[in-house]
Amino acid sequence: MIIVGGIYGGIFSPTEAAAACVLYAVLLEFVVFRSLKMNDIYAIAKSTGLITAVVFILVAVGNGFSWIISFAQIPQMILEAVGVNDAGPTGVLIAICISFFVACMFVDPIVVILVLTPIFAPAIAATGLDPVLVGILITLQVAIGSATPPFGCDIFTAIAIFKRPYWDVIKGTPPFIFMLILAAALLIMFPQIALFLRDVAFR
Repeated sequence: MIIVGGIYGGIFSPTEAAAACVLYAVLLEFVVFRSLKMNDIYAIAKSTGLITAVVFILVAVGNGFSWIISFAQIPQMILEAVGVNDAGPTGVLIAICISFFVACMFVDPIVVILVLTPIFAPAIAATGLDPVLVGILITLQVAIGSATPPFGCDIFTAIAIFKRPYWDVIKGTPPFIFMLILAAALLIMFPQIALFLRDVAFR
C-alpha cells in the first residue's frame, strides 16, 4: 500500500518509497509489536551495510566493464555482424532478449539498460515495434539475467541475505529461469498477452 499508493499517488519516488517503508517497519516494531530494541539497530545496520556492499562491488565492476566495451564499440560491432538492423520485428526482439539476458549475467542491470537500449533504439524504430512490449521484454530479461549464474546480482544478494553457499543458491534457480524464458518466448510469439489490457483501457 505504501509503495504502490505513494508512487502512483505522486507522493514520493520509488527510492523515497523504500525509505518510507523502512520508517514504517521501524515504527511498527518499536511502537506496536515492541520487538525491536535500540541495541538491535546496530546489528540491522551492519547487516544492511554488508548486503549493500556486495551489490555495490558488483555495480562498480560492472560499470568498469561496460565502459570498456562501450569505448571499444563492441556491442555495435556485434549487432552489425549479425545483421540485427536488417532483421524483422521478431528477429530484433530475439536479439534484444538474448543481449540483455547474457549481459545481465555479468553486469549490473542498470548499466546494461543504459548501454544497450540506445544501441537497439534505431532497430526498434525501424521495425515499428511497440515500445511497451520492448520495455516489458527488457525488464523480463533483466530479471532473468540477474538471477542466472555465474555473476547475476540477485544471486549474490541472496547469498548475503540468507547466508547460504553459492552452489546452494544457484541450484534452485533453473525452474524459475526456465519459466521466465518461456514467458518471454510467449510474449514474442503473442505480443497481445502484454498489450491487450493497455489496448482495452485506452481504446
